[in-house]
Amino acid sequence: MWQQQLSEYLQLAVARKIRLPIWLQGEPAALLAFSEQLLAQINPEVCWWLGSAAPERSIALQQAKAHQLLGSECDCLIINACTGFNGDQIAAASGALKAGGLWLLLTPPAAQWLAQPNPQHQALLSYPLLPPIGANGFTAFWLNRLQTANMLRAELQADGALDIKHHAMLPPIPDISTITEPFKTAGQAAAVSAIVKVVTGHRRRPLVLTADRGCGKSAALGLAAAQLVTMGKQRLFITAPAPAQANIALLHFKAHIGTAQASALQFIAIDQLLAELPPADLILVDEAAAFPTPQLQRLVEHYSRLVFATTEHGYEGTGRGFQLRFQPYLTQHCPNWRLLQLIEPIRFQAQDPLEQLIRDSFLLKLDLPEPHYDNSKPLALKHYKPSDWLAEPAKLQQVFALLSFAHYQTQVKDLLALLENAALTVFTLQQDEHLLGCALISSEGQLDTVLNQQIYQGQRRVQGHLLAQSLAFHLAEPTLAISKLARIMRIAIVPALQQQGLGSQLVHMLCVALRNQAYQYVGSSFGATPNLVKFWQRNGFQPIRLGHQLDKASAEPSLLVLKALQGEDHTVSHLNQNFAQHLYYELTEYPANLEPSLLLALVNPPERLLSHNEQQQLTLFAHGNRPYELVALLLLYWFNQNRQKLNPLEAGIFIARCWQKQPWSVIANHYQLTGKTRIIKVMQQAIAKYSKALEITGETN
Repeated sequence: MWQQQLSEYLQLAVARKIRLPIWLQGEPAALLAFSEQLLAQINPEVCWWLGSAAPERSIALQQAKAHQLLGSECDCLIINACTGFNGDQIAAASGALKAGGLWLLLTPPAAQWLAQPNPQHQALLSYPLLPPIGANGFTAFWLNRLQTANMLRAELQADGALDIKHHAMLPPIPDISTITEPFKTAGQAAAVSAIVKVVTGHRRRPLVLTADRGCGKSAALGLAAAQLVTMGKQRLFITAPAPAQANIALLHFKAHIGTAQASALQFIAIDQLLAELPPADLILVDEAAAFPTPQLQRLVEHYSRLVFATTEHGYEGTGRGFQLRFQPYLTQHCPNWRLLQLIEPIRFQAQDPLEQLIRDSFLLKLDLPEPHYDNSKPLALKHYKPSDWLAEPAKLQQVFALLSFAHYQTQVKDLLALLENAALTVFTLQQDEHLLGCALISSEGQLDTVLNQQIYQGQRRVQGHLLAQSLAFHLAEPTLAISKLARIMRIAIVPALQQQGLGSQLVHMLCVALRNQAYQYVGSSFGATPNLVKFWQRNGFQPIRLGHQLDKASAEPSLLVLKALQGEDHTVSHLNQNFAQHLYYELTEYPANLEPSLLLALVNPPERLLSHNEQQQLTLFAHGNRPYELVALLLLYWFNQNRQKLNPLEAGIFIARCWQKQPWSVIANHYQLTGKTRIIKVMQQAIAKYSKALEITGETN
């Protein structure tokens, strides 16, 4: 009986161009047997299986990373959540399901499901926590969404019969009669036209093509490439995080071009592309947000005709880094770049019930909180633990929307951790129940003596204790890792209310609350920029460590700052002084492209007063009467004393040469100067302008 019912549903799904979501509850063994029968009946071409015990007719995705699934397709997705599930994978894999496809969730009966933990989310938890029972984690949150979703809900009876509890309300058949082939929507036709114009129009006007899942952006890349080849273009390249993610574009290209010209569009890995920099009429970048921002910037530096296509969801690899980091870079270097958004879906229709389910389940489409602030009224700080979100889902949506907008690396797994990891809490800044800002806090430290020593000796690392481990291992202060520590992971203010001092008020109120909870120190780690460093320093936090590697998404080094609450202020000051001095002596071990203004804010060089004779030598140098080689050390002493007086060009050159020991050619290339002579001229002018050296006699003329 169920076979006929399911066949009818799937036929309707094909006709209405939707994906059919089904939630089936029952005993695990019976559900697996049912799944095998189902696969034998519908015989899908590509069936993905998430979870354990994948049948032979399916492809197990247990080890697949979420972003690796973008750009791929399947016509059946089965999720075995009976012994656990990976929410990040579910969110990503669901977007690959084609219209007419089956999305099947297998779970124990609801009460049993809520009584068991989810071991697949163990990696989200801080040491030594174990997965909470479902009633206290994401399972309960998701269950609430599933129970009200527009989907087919059924129970598998002991005799193998299906007891359908709720039928899905299928949307009407969409009207696609007005679209001209080969396009599926008017938006896709406009996208192809815009891509072609990147090649035929003015140089250095990149196109950014954004879309929700299933809107046909990858197909548009292939269709546009085919059109360009018919116009005579023969050097087209497409890159993506993985070759499979370029398949859709390549398939559409080959379907609309002759065999003889099929090689005109070639896939090339991003590393090979940047290493070889082949001549190209056009570079297509699919799933661009999954690439580190510096790689995209290098493409912009070298190529003048580029198209960046990306999916607008939080699991695409680097969160919102593409929008928050890369698009401002485009504005600075290619002010005439164009943004085109594809809104109407192609892979499924606009009212697809699965898409709505996934968006609601993983909070993928949220609006920012409305700004409501009166600076004459008092502010309130409210504390939320993971278990509190189940009672206040609306506040969770506001908080997660704000965190997602404010931070470039927010992903689906951050929502899961927020609901599962008892070490993560949120403090909200509110006024009359209106959300103004929030801070995500990780409770860390209090590690036992044996584990602490193992971390100090480099023998162990544990999840969720970044601040404690940095203190013990990187800074060789294991006793501090025993303290009760709080780390501010994220902090955000509603965008329309920024630059009004609310961020500092939130930090101040937060520190008071944490002190009252017996935390001894509070710290934060973030991608270091001069403005952010000033913000934290203004609020009493002192830098204590700078990472040696640049973040792949932001191209910024990670800076660790610390503030004493119930702990000793002099301890933090001592760490800060050591850091600033060590950074000065070890600067050549750090990336050479650190911002000079950042280094000026962090480095504390020793100051050595110049003698009268040394001042005279610098004055001679400033007038061109003494070579650089004879005053190189004196220039270092002089700059250490006068570093805060110089303009950005002067300071940058002194830092590059005197502190970082960079070659003349590298400095000249970076500052677009003609060579060593011109660099020295800038240094001479700075000495002449700022030095208080004594006037010398006519012998120096």
